[in-house]
Amino acid sequence: MRQTPDEITQNLAERLCWEVARRDDSRVARRLYRKQEVDGVYRLDEGAVLDDFFHFLQSIGVMPLLEQVQGAALQREMLPFVQYVLLYGLKTLFGIESMHALPPLLFSDEAVMQLVGFNAQQVRQGICQRGATKRQGKRSPGPICPETLANNIVKVNLRDLESLFNGAIQALAKAGVFGKQVTGMADGTDLETTAR
Repeated sequence: MRQTPDEITQNLAERLCWEVARRDDSRVARRLYRKQEVDGVYRLDEGAVLDDFFHFLQSIGVMPLLEQVQGAALQREMLPFVQYVLLYGLKTLFGIESMHALPPLLFSDEAVMQLVGFNAQQVRQGICQRGATKRQGKRSPGPICPETLANNIVKVNLRDLESLFNGAIQALAKAGVFGKQVTGMADGTDLETTAR
């Protein structure tokens, strides 16, 4: 079953624990006509939602931690490694199940890709044209291909990842996201815990 853009938008709203807004143009028009106060006007695209989320991460000090994560054994660095980390994090946040679903569901969204650090030309044409002459068929949308993300994210330095994880938890605690005492376990895998 293929995921749709609407499904990943729903995943994003649910994972960020925000209520999903509904469009009601006639109600807005009636309120404006009667000169009633309107609570606010908000864009409902992923770029707008993620802009606030990225701002929150920056304000509590998580973005600098993300920027410190490096990849091990990278011979040629075409992108800052943080872009791979952010792209993979967005794949997870959106609940995109397959790497091959990234071009139509994530990589083609210019607003979201701009938040990650790509420009519109890179989204439309890619960051390099290596292999373009050998390509058969149309190029997938996005700045990189899914294989590039997959091949680079597995090279993440584990000590950097551990520092990011611990630093993010400390930043969230300092920001008051957690209560005074928390008992729990954080697990970033889909593997079930065994009886042992």
